[in-house]
Amino acid sequence: MNLRLITSLLLALGSPLALADTLTLPGQLTGKAVLLNPDDPDYARASVENAVKPAGMGGVYAALVVRLTEDIPVYRMWNGPDDVNAQGNTNRLGGWWSYDAPSGPVTAYRVANEICLSWNKLTWVATCSLKKGAVVAIGPGQSVSAESCGDPTGQEHYPANPTTWQTFVNKPWARTSELECPPQTQDYPADPLNIALPKR
Repeated sequence: MNLRLITSLLLALGSPLALADTLTLPGQLTGKAVLLNPDDPDYARASVENAVKPAGMGGVYAALVVRLTEDIPVYRMWNGPDDVNAQGNTNRLGGWWSYDAPSGPVTAYRVANEICLSWNKLTWVATCSLKKGAVVAIGPGQSVSAESCGDPTGQEHYPANPTTWQTFVNKPWARTSELECPPQTQDYPADPLNIALPKR
C-alpha cells in the first residue's frame, strides 16, 4: 500500500492528534531538533491550532512541535519587493517556511507545497535562519480545494502531500529572536524552470 493511500485513509479516519502519533522527526532535523509533548510549557508557542487545518484548507494535516537545538536555514518563496499590500507590506515574512531548499520548476513546487496562485506568486526566494531554541510546528501538507483557492472553475486544487513537510512559524514578524532574516537585497528572483537559481 503506498504512502499517499495510507495518508488518505488516516485523514478520513483520524483526528490531528492521532495523526501526529504516526509522524516521526524527519531525517533532515535529526540532531538539530527535539520533539515536544503537549504538556511541555513551550508547546503552545508553536500554535498548532493555526497550523493544522481541515481537508481542503491548506496548512498541514498533522503536526509535530519541535524545539531547535541548533540554527538551521529555512526558505520561503514570496512575491518580491514590488508587490505590497495596502499597508505597504510584502509577504516576505509569512508563516509558512521550508527546511528544504527550493529546487526544480516553480509549478512542481506549488503542487508539492499546496500553494494557490492567489496566495503566493512564488517569484522570489528568501533564506533566513531559524535559531537555536525556536519552537515551531512541522508537518506534511494538507489538501487545498478549488474553493479555498478562490477558483470558480474548480480547476485549481491540490492533494495532501505526505512527503513534503512544511514549517509553521506563528507571527514571524514578532519573533526576531527566533527567526533571523538578512536584508531582502540578499533574496533573489527565482528562475521559474529551476527555483534554486536566480532568474537571468
